Amino acid sequence: MKTLSLAVVFCFAFLGTKAQLSTELKHDHVHFSNGKEKHDSKPQLFKSFTKKTVTNEFLNTVMSYRLQQQVTVRISDNTTFKGKVTAITNDAPGLQTVIMQSTEVKGLILSVSRLVQSNNNPVFRGIMTSQLHNDLLIMERDPITGSYAWNKKNVSHMIAD
Repeated sequence: MKTLSLAVVFCFAFLGTKAQLSTELKHDHVHFSNGKEKHDSKPQLFKSFTKKTVTNEFLNTVMSYRLQQQVTVRISDNTTFKGKVTAITNDAPGLQTVIMQSTEVKGLILSVSRLVQSNNNPVFRGIMTSQLHNDLLIMERDPITGSYAWNKKNVSHMIAD
């Protein structure tokens, strides 16, 4: 009986080692692409975009949109977003986000958020992005002037590997 038990343990150990070696050999040929490889091969959406200052009128208009409203948002002289408001969220006190889905460009989303701080000064964030393209527009605040502007970025520069 002792010999039989020892033989069974030996067989399990042998099979476990063989399975592990087989798995290791399979993983030798696996290739994971980094974010730059993954995103830079996608087409550009904002080829001719130039930096554009955001007005208070623009921010107030976007933040007043209603759910399911059809919208046309002029981002810059040569960039217009046409779509529908698909969500308006209030995830935290003082935070409101308006999310719009494009009706013209598959997968394109425009999102603008306003956070009212304790001193009643609003801070805005905005992004226009698509999973199908390698570029995006992001609304950034100038730390000196306090004004906002849309800037073009590459997705691979925004997402860490």
